[in-house]
Amino acid sequence: MKSIFITGGGRGIGLAIGQKFARKGWFVGLYDLDETMCQERLAAAPFDGTGVAGFIDVTDSDSVTAALADFASRSGGRLDVLVNNAGVLSVGDFAQTAPAQIANVIGVNVQGLTTVSQRAFPYLCDTPDATVINLCSASSVHGIPWLSVYSASKFYVDGLTQALNIEWATHDIHVTCLKPPAINTEMGHRLEPRHKARMPIDMEVEQVAEAAFAAVIHRRPHHLLGRRVRLWYVLEGLLPARWARRLTCYLVGA
Repeated sequence: MKSIFITGGGRGIGLAIGQKFARKGWFVGLYDLDETMCQERLAAAPFDGTGVAGFIDVTDSDSVTAALADFASRSGGRLDVLVNNAGVLSVGDFAQTAPAQIANVIGVNVQGLTTVSQRAFPYLCDTPDATVINLCSASSVHGIPWLSVYSASKFYVDGLTQALNIEWATHDIHVTCLKPPAINTEMGHRLEPRHKARMPIDMEVEQVAEAAFAAVIHRRPHHLLGRRVRLWYVLEGLLPARWARRLTCYLVGA
């Protein structure tokens, strides 16, 4: 049975991805800071107790190592798909953002994703035709004001994805990322009103889950989700820098 390991699997996008793969007959590992929530999700449909749920703190390398070992012991050593979904958001003026908030975003979105990927590498290597799916963001198309640290963290995710897509190809590991707009989740609704004025929240977690499943089949370096994001990405590449900046200012109400 093919297997998938998901960080931040207790709710939102991570849970929706787990549910999608479970319906397709995969062995699903839901790992999160809230292990109890994951256990409760696993007991319900479509999992019906099949799979594994556990604790992971992606900022703690020992926790990451233990979670991956626990998963592998239940999946027969297979790790067909790794989903780096765990992430946090910081919104507001950069100059007034508390150092602890900045450190948290970097610790989870950058260092956490990096640690999980590196510690998962041996399991991915031992599984033919493995895939890594990193949750990136439309905010990696252009740096977003009042979302600066989060946006920068997603540029890192995009860069690491591109590098590993090449580096790990020799190990039969495909690395890709999803770039959705704001999603109808608790995190998505924390964005400022000016962010959502011209880029409204009109995508559901189930749509991201569909894209994640498709990403295992259609092997592209990245997957832009939604018509607006795809158009923005194309224009960003075509327009001169000052006009690309103006477009971003327009989109985020700057």
